[in-house]
Amino acid sequence: MESDYQCSIDISFISGDIQFDVWSDTQLFSFKSGLGFIAIPHFFFTLSQLYKSEIKEAQLDCHGNADYYKFYSDGIALFIEEHEIDYPKKEIYKYQFNIEKYLEAVDKGFKKHLKQLERKGLLPLKTQEFAHPLGDDVLNAFYNFSSLLNN
Repeated sequence: MESDYQCSIDISFISGDIQFDVWSDTQLFSFKSGLGFIAIPHFFFTLSQLYKSEIKEAQLDCHGNADYYKFYSDGIALFIEEHEIDYPKKEIYKYQFNIEKYLEAVDKGFKKHLKQLERKGLLPLKTQEFAHPLGDDVLNAFYNFSSLLNN
């Protein structure tokens, strides 16, 4: 497993679609979903539970299609299965990361994305819109996730 992970984030304010890319020299995993206001908090909560060993596995659905992800952890490694359901065939892609380094990359990537949006004047939101992919509920989920790593 590589020790230097990178992360980039793409969040559409119009469609609500999200994509979190984490990569190393040997692999790239993209977590994609619609309905970012649901997917992002679920993603952060699941990673937090896996990191604290409160759960060993979880499934996250891709809102907007039938694809889904399975996340597993043994406390050191994070194993991810990406299940792409493209009828009539089904593809499964497998990834393995160091869980702590994966979470640190996501934390750093999300903070960088938020700072870029602040510089553009898009954050903080002027009004809280229902189902905004970076509304208060989403940001609070991130801050809870981030505080876990920084304690």
